[in-house]
Amino acid sequence: MASKSNIRSILGKFLKYGLPTLLSIGLCYVLFRDIDLAEMYDFIVSECDFSLIAASMALGAVTFWFRGMRWRIQLRAIGINPPAPVMYYSITGTYAVNLVLPRLGELWRCEYIARRQKAPFASVLGSMVSERLADTVTVFLMFLATVILAGSAIDSFMEEYPDMFDSLSRMASSPLTYIAVVAAVAAVWLFFRLNRRRSWAVKLKQQLKALLGGFTSIFRIRRAWLWLLLTVLLWGTYLTQMILCFQAFAPTREYMAVHGPLIALVSFVLASLSMAIPSNGGIGPYQMAVGFGIQCFMADSLSGAQSYSFATLVLGAQTLVTILCGLISFAGIAIDNRRQSRLHPGA
Repeated sequence: MASKSNIRSILGKFLKYGLPTLLSIGLCYVLFRDIDLAEMYDFIVSECDFSLIAASMALGAVTFWFRGMRWRIQLRAIGINPPAPVMYYSITGTYAVNLVLPRLGELWRCEYIARRQKAPFASVLGSMVSERLADTVTVFLMFLATVILAGSAIDSFMEEYPDMFDSLSRMASSPLTYIAVVAAVAAVWLFFRLNRRRSWAVKLKQQLKALLGGFTSIFRIRRAWLWLLLTVLLWGTYLTQMILCFQAFAPTREYMAVHGPLIALVSFVLASLSMAIPSNGGIGPYQMAVGFGIQCFMADSLSGAQSYSFATLVLGAQTLVTILCGLISFAGIAIDNRRQSRLHPGA
């Protein structure tokens, strides 16, 4: 039994941390195996205005603050009131941890806030889930806007890859898909129904209740207008970062001067969707998404190698901001922990 438990533990850790790393490595290999790195470097150096990249990086540091203040409003709705610097530490720390251990950063920030504020972990986790759900809704709305505005480019993609869309259509319309979903839901419900009186089931029910309380915090916030404003500022700043990066490169700058910023919007939405793929800091899926967004509009003037070069620089700049802000935040957390120990000795 012990050996089976160890095998499950190792397999679980591999799926959580090893698989995303392998996925990032594999996608990078596929993207860059036929690319001349010297040519890639020359393209970046000759075509890039690094002052605009630096401006984009500065905005990246600001987005952490917007996200932290927005989450703080939700936490206050369930009686948890962390100081503003602590919220900033939690957000920048999240992204820094995700660079090394994908998805673990979200759990890390919940544990940090719960421990720092002596709050129930499940409630904090629920508020984080609802905060991420708000992001999902935002990305979905932006995706719909992109589909409407960039219909011709999407039509061209569908014509180029008809087999992909035919397969997805068949899967979505197949009765077997719906049967499988219903069977899975019924199996989960029956399992918990049969085991509802067991101690672990009772404890799980209590945790889920606390999780639900945190999740519904988004509906109990007092200053909804401020929460919405921070959401607009957050995602507006994200988009502005992408536009600045497109302005930083001569080919994309010239294209936007004639055709407008739609190419930046499409690339931004695709990049946001790519973050749902488990990987280390988006490495691999991000370049593929942004590179494809560029190719939808500029395939005649920019090669795939140049598009991926652009995406790599943008992601690299964002990653550098994450690392620097993460290091500052971890130093801030250490200082705050010492301060809390002096104020509350033995706590």
